[in-house]
Amino acid sequence: MEQQGSHETVSILHELDLGQHTLFIMSDGSIDLLANDHQTPYLADNGLSLDSGETYRLFISLQEQFKQERQRVCVEENLLLRGM
Repeated sequence: MEQQGSHETVSILHELDLGQHTLFIMSDGSIDLLANDHQTPYLADNGLSLDSGETYRLFISLQEQFKQERQRVCVEENLLLRGM
């Protein structure tokens, strides 16, 4: 999966098999998420493609969500330790 840009070749840096989907992290900072479905081999039919800006916003958003979840879990653990 290589894409030809204006003068730059985009290649796969990392490929993560997530079970039913595969996540490709590309050298230009974009990501592609493809369903592991051999019946529909085209990205438009079974995948999602994010440019580098969208990828950045996605990861910032996920980081915030995980940070809030960790804080909530820590508060709950502290309450349990205090016997409340």
